[in-house]
Amino acid sequence: MENNHRFPLLLSSFWIKIIAFLTMTVDHIGVMFDVTPLRYIGRLALPLFCFLAAEGVMHTKNFKKYALRLGIMASVISLILVATETIPFLAELNLGLRNEGIIFLDLLLGAVAVYCLVNKRWYIKLLAILPLAYGVASFIATAFDDCGCYGQVLWFPYFLRTQYGWFGIALVIGFYLAHLLARLFFKLQSNTSGIDADTYKGTRTERIAVNIISALILAVLTLLYFLVHNIMEQYIYVRVIYHVQLLSIISGAFILLYSGARGYNKKWFQYGSYLYYPLHLAIIAAIAAIVFSI
Repeated sequence: MENNHRFPLLLSSFWIKIIAFLTMTVDHIGVMFDVTPLRYIGRLALPLFCFLAAEGVMHTKNFKKYALRLGIMASVISLILVATETIPFLAELNLGLRNEGIIFLDLLLGAVAVYCLVNKRWYIKLLAILPLAYGVASFIATAFDDCGCYGQVLWFPYFLRTQYGWFGIALVIGFYLAHLLARLFFKLQSNTSGIDADTYKGTRTERIAVNIISALILAVLTLLYFLVHNIMEQYIYVRVIYHVQLLSIISGAFILLYSGARGYNKKWFQYGSYLYYPLHLAIIAAIAAIVFSI
C-alpha cells in the first residue's frame, strides 16, 4: 500500500502554473525597476514553465494547435521587443528588454524537440537536435552582444533569440527524458523483483519517480548552465543575473509535489494564461514610466 503521508503530491498543473506566473511577475518587476533581489525569486519561474511544456506536449491531443499558440505568443513578444527599440517614447524609457529574449520561443523550441523525440521514426527523432542548436546559437549571440567587445551581433537579430539560450530548451527535453528514465528504472527493477514494469504505468509510484528524476535533471542542467557561464566569463563578459540561476534548483521542490492532475482548466484560464504575459508586462512598464517620470 502506498503511503500518501510520506510523499504527498499536492500540486496540479494549475497550481504549478500559478506559482510560475507569480514568480515570473516578481522577476519582471525586478527587471523594470532594477531590483536584483526580486530577480532571485524570478529564477524559479523558468523550470516550472518548461516542466509544464514537457507535460503539455505529452498529453495534448493536438500538438499543432499547442505549438501554434506558443508561436503566436512568440511573435507578439518579438514585435513588442522591436517596438521598445523603434517607437521613440518607448525607446526613451530604456526598459532594458533588448537582450531579454523571447521566453515563448524557448518553450516552443523545447516543445518541438520533445514532439520529435516522441515520434517513432528515428530520423524524426534526430531532428530534435535542431531546436537545441538554435538555442546554442542564440546563447552565443547574446553573450557576444553583452560583451560589446566585438560590436553588435547582426547575424542573429535580438528579436529572434530565446530568453535563456539553450537552457530552457534543454530543460523541456530533460523533463521529457525523465519519463523514459523512470520507465527504464521500473524495467530494470522488474528483472529482480519479478513485478511487471507495466504494473507501475500511470500509478502514483511512477509519478513520484518521474518527479524525482525531473528534479535531479533540473539540478544537473542548472549546474551545467552555471559552469558554462563561469568558463565563458574568462573570455567574454556575462551578465551577473546568470550567476544566480542556481536558484532555479529550488523550483524542484514544487516539481516533487506535482500530482500529474490537470486541475482547474476552464477555457478562459487557458487563453488568459497566454494573454497574461504581454498584459502584465504592459502594466508593469506603464507603472515604471509613471514612477520614473515623477
